[in-house]
Amino acid sequence: MANKSIASGLIGACVAGSFVLGLTFPHALQGAQGGLPERVVPSRSRGAGDLDPLNSYSAVLGQLKDRYYGDLPTDTKATYAAVRGMLKTVDDPYTQFLDPEEYKALHDENVGEFVGIGALLEGQPTKEGFVRIARPLAGTPALKAGIKKGDMITKVDAKPVAGMTVDQVVKVIRGVPNTAVRLTIQRPGAPQPLEFRIVRQMVEVEVVQDVEMKEGKIGYLFLQQFNERADEKVTEAVEELKKQGMKGLIIDLRGNPGGLLDSAIDIVSRFVPPRNNAVIIVEAGGHQEPKRCNPRKYLSPEYPIVVLINHSSASASEITAGAFKDTGAGILVGTTTFGKGLVQTVFPRPQDGSAVKITTHKYLTSAGHDINRTRDRRGGVEPDVQVEMTEDDFMHSRDTQLQKALEILQQRTGYVKPAAANAGGAPPVRPAQP
Repeated sequence: MANKSIASGLIGACVAGSFVLGLTFPHALQGAQGGLPERVVPSRSRGAGDLDPLNSYSAVLGQLKDRYYGDLPTDTKATYAAVRGMLKTVDDPYTQFLDPEEYKALHDENVGEFVGIGALLEGQPTKEGFVRIARPLAGTPALKAGIKKGDMITKVDAKPVAGMTVDQVVKVIRGVPNTAVRLTIQRPGAPQPLEFRIVRQMVEVEVVQDVEMKEGKIGYLFLQQFNERADEKVTEAVEELKKQGMKGLIIDLRGNPGGLLDSAIDIVSRFVPPRNNAVIIVEAGGHQEPKRCNPRKYLSPEYPIVVLINHSSASASEITAGAFKDTGAGILVGTTTFGKGLVQTVFPRPQDGSAVKITTHKYLTSAGHDINRTRDRRGGVEPDVQVEMTEDDFMHSRDTQLQKALEILQQRTGYVKPAAANAGGAPPVRPAQP
């Protein structure tokens, strides 16, 4: 059989030990079911020593091609598997190999467009293993199909999601434009599961959504993620609310998975006074580099601010929330954030469009707090005011976290609710607008 070309460059260097260390053969020391191997080629090794990564990979791949009885994977597939196997040895869930499709999805996320249904998912599965919809995005196929905040995805194309990560669920929901995906939904309060057939479309994400003035001149904005346009769009929204006479501001980071570090620093700089740290970066050797707020971006807010957070607020969201809390620039309301205090750097591979995402730094919050979750501690940024959303809240479309934020700011700004229109009655209850 003719030898095919072996992947070169960084991928070739990185994949080295995967096969020789048995990473793709987890039962190598246990004899495969059906008996022991029938033949063993005598070893010519003169003793243990350091492996040469490239030579080891090339030798094993050559032996596989020359001797394997069945169908062989392509060089690309074998190399991708080897890289993934090697990266697993560092025991870091954020250090990952991204094939061309996965890297394109990450790039699209940062730019603000992708092919999918347009629903923001919470960052952790429920205790049953379902994936909850944080919210359908405005003008998207998900919203038009009738998907609601609080819905739980139980199956995608009839395949149960229990046991899958949220990233894996996202991957199977996304796909080719104008193709359909079927979601099985468990809706709080509904007696039976609901079935939705949704046609995938190109979704252009409005990174800042639901900008509006709440009762008492309290401004509200929802920031979906920290991408390349986030700072610009947040600033535009705040300036528009100020023109309308805003007296207090709610920044909603619930379900925000994070994004670009520089974007988080820019947004923190808009609201946290200069001379404060936006974040502290810790390099691999332990050296700490404080990243100061950019004084040129400061908006000099003269209004109180509440930041809404929950367990799906991660990464850049936690940098932002931590800076507000540490400096007193705002009050945090909601639940403890996810707990991701690590920074990844993406190294693209232009030869094939893949990339390697490697944890290169750790970060501490503005005042030096380590919020990264480990096996031994929960981590995360804790709210100043703890408010947990219950299943009953989801069932009745009550946003108790938002209502608490409104109450805090209305009290701080001296707003007095008007008397009820019906004599002797209580003020009418208005549904929350998440």
